[in-house]
Amino acid sequence: MSACHLAALVALVSLGSAGCGAVKVKSAGAGLKLAPKPKDCEIAFLRKAPPAFEEIADLEAHVTSAPPGGALEVLRPKACELGADAIIVTRNFETNEFGHTLVAGTAIKLEAPPAPPPVEAPRSPPASAVDL
Repeated sequence: MSACHLAALVALVSLGSAGCGAVKVKSAGAGLKLAPKPKDCEIAFLRKAPPAFEEIADLEAHVTSAPPGGALEVLRPKACELGADAIIVTRNFETNEFGHTLVAGTAIKLEAPPAPPPVEAPRSPPASAVDL
């Protein structure tokens, strides 16, 4: 076996062992640290940024064998571990004819909308002095 064939075989084995692919994590924004959630927590996969959120981390994975639910699902356990509420999807496309998929997104914490201002109780007219 030539060195070229051996290198190709090693590359193929390493790709195959990646399976669902390892998720790369890069801190985003201020590197928000939150309490972890269960690995199967509910995560929203968003196509565009919501009005109010805080960035936790950028996530990326190369998927060679998509799990049930699709390639984006490989990002869920890491996003849950980081305490995220959602992922803004930035990449989700097949890179070759074998179905290898690149998925990426930003794990975020959704911010609650601002509370409406308190409603003041109607004021009664000031009491007038009584002439005696």
